[in-house]
Amino acid sequence: MNRRFFLKGVGGAMLATPFLSSLERTTQSARAATDSPKRLVIFYTQNGCITNRWFPTVDNGPLTAESLAGKTIEGLTPVMDKLLFPRGLAMFPRGQINGYFDPHDQGMGSKLTAAPIDSAGDHWATGRSLDHVAAELVNPGTKTPLVLSVGNTFANVKGIVSYSAANEPYSPETKPVNVYKNLSGLFQSGSVEAPTEADYRVKQGKSVLDLVRADLDTFKRFKMSSADVRKVDDWASLLRETEVQVVSAACNADLAAQLEVTEAAVNETGGRGFDMATAFTKGGDMMLKLIALTMMCDSNRVILMQWPGFVTFKWDGMDHQYDHHGLSHRNGSAAVGGTCVEGVIDQLHQIDSWYAARYVKLVNLINSIQEGDGTTMLDNSAVMWLPELADGNAHNNNNLPIVIAGSAGGYLKTGVAVNVEGGSKALGTGNSEASCVSGSDVGFGTGSNGGNVPLNKLYVTLMNALGAKNADGSPITEFGVLDSNDVDAGITKPGELDSIKA
Repeated sequence: MNRRFFLKGVGGAMLATPFLSSLERTTQSARAATDSPKRLVIFYTQNGCITNRWFPTVDNGPLTAESLAGKTIEGLTPVMDKLLFPRGLAMFPRGQINGYFDPHDQGMGSKLTAAPIDSAGDHWATGRSLDHVAAELVNPGTKTPLVLSVGNTFANVKGIVSYSAANEPYSPETKPVNVYKNLSGLFQSGSVEAPTEADYRVKQGKSVLDLVRADLDTFKRFKMSSADVRKVDDWASLLRETEVQVVSAACNADLAAQLEVTEAAVNETGGRGFDMATAFTKGGDMMLKLIALTMMCDSNRVILMQWPGFVTFKWDGMDHQYDHHGLSHRNGSAAVGGTCVEGVIDQLHQIDSWYAARYVKLVNLINSIQEGDGTTMLDNSAVMWLPELADGNAHNNNNLPIVIAGSAGGYLKTGVAVNVEGGSKALGTGNSEASCVSGSDVGFGTGSNGGNVPLNKLYVTLMNALGAKNADGSPITEFGVLDSNDVDAGITKPGELDSIKA
């Protein structure tokens, strides 16, 4: 509901409603009815990164501006008090499983499923992915997640990260206009009225209660029973809670236009007939805005933004000659070994920085939307940058570079890096730059030996943060098929990551 519409006539409604028996509720129950929804947004990138430039300098402890300075993720400094770096996590399974091994197939197929890759056929994952499991448990309407991408995604195991069931890949939506059409169908009808005095006061920080407080105080001076006084006070509290939710959950064309999301705009941002540069830049930015709008309309609480990995960056000042995957191998191709491409480390850092800027834009956008008394939509969400690999040349899936913005309503610690392995041993950052000097042979061993806590435990923590429950109402304790390379062992370390819980 638009705040403008909500303000209209609110004084009369506020004074009359406490005496309608059907609406008499306690402040406590009103608060429960208007709690902001918790959401999970996954920002997924392929081919790893230059790890020693990406990680903050602190392994375990409070984040500071100095710990982010000069790093790929430096743009997050203004919101560092809302960040969590869970250090020391690893994806399982990895390496040769059931006689089959391909690091990219595992990095895509196993990353969100925690399940082995089918060693035969198309090598699809043999389990459901986190986005589908979580959406089924927490979504209010549709039980499927919103899965997005841009450009052209490969319809094979190297291009799909979402699975609705074992051996059932779930293709992402790549056309912003289709996402917009689904949302516009939810827009509330009604023309936008001219700004009123209430609008101007609201912009000055006034609330509905501020606007009618004088009338309310006069009304409360009338002689009435103590029960009626309580009713008025309870209704004022209810109105405060409802106002917060109504304003943040506004879902209409006016609000969409404020985010620069209109039918004309989405038609210019990607899909059939658009080049990759337009799809990634205009299309990518529009997808980020549509994510925010989806959250505000509460049409989906689990969203996955998957960026394709086999793309040649020729925009925003980059004019690369080799695709991202080839550069991650350092030689410009899918081959292993060979000679390093001239300037390859800096080109990879350019790509990392480009993605970082998109993640920062998404985090800032979600953080700019108020959703509560002194809180934002980010505070009620977990917006996670999750990579396919750590270092793209070593193809390692341990000590993964992961950052989560938002505490999911206070469930997660923020403003810190947490070594989930515990102990005093530093995890380190790996050294992606050591593997290649321009013109030299491609080297290896750029990954890290540490960081082997199963990623499953992070997923369990995130699902509980969203409020997911088992069928019997108990908290989630397990996710996935296995949390080691032992295909017969199943889940050996159930439970959450207590070290990252607030």
